[in-house]
Amino acid sequence: MKAKILLPIILVIVSFSAKAQVGLMIGPGLNYGFGSGQLFKTLNLGVEIPRDESASIVIRAYASLKNTKMDSTFAEAIELGTSPSVMMVNVKNGVTQYGLQGGTRRYFVGSNFDYGFGLYGGTVFDFSFYKLSSKVTDPIDESAYRLQSSNSGSVFLLSFGLQGGVKKQFAFGTIFTDLSLSYAIVAAGSSKLSGDAGSQVSALNFGFTIGYRKDLFF
Repeated sequence: MKAKILLPIILVIVSFSAKAQVGLMIGPGLNYGFGSGQLFKTLNLGVEIPRDESASIVIRAYASLKNTKMDSTFAEAIELGTSPSVMMVNVKNGVTQYGLQGGTRRYFVGSNFDYGFGLYGGTVFDFSFYKLSSKVTDPIDESAYRLQSSNSGSVFLLSFGLQGGVKKQFAFGTIFTDLSLSYAIVAAGSSKLSGDAGSQVSALNFGFTIGYRKDLFF
């Protein structure tokens, strides 16, 4: 009796697994923050899971190289008797971007998810994390002076927007390129955040990715 019950269940599972499909994606990208002037060079890793022939779900993670910029700020004397009481020092500000992005793709021109050439569009959400750092490059006595401002800490953004792109499938896999535009509806800084983070982090971000997708069947 148990065999008669289990056999149909096993056959259904095997049949479903045989039809399961997922696309593994990898590729470089660029993220530009309007207003901040920051252009991040990123590496993207993700998956694309088809819901049907013309629609899919995309989830990918990305990380950027650190952007650095020389700047200057004032160092103030901690004790009143210290001379000079204020001095200008050079600093190197750095910012690194990490994120998790998800969204939908709908293939509406050309072929579908699996075959040939196609154009797609959809929505996107983006949870991004910015790590800010600031390092004094001039020799100063840190026990006698403190910086007036220092861009250091972390910033978190939750953004929503639109994405679109084009793909072409070949025998070795699929090549795609896509664009996205997102705006942060939630922004938060860590308790250790100091300085003007707005000069390095933007609420409106444009993304560009070119990548390779390899489809796997289970």
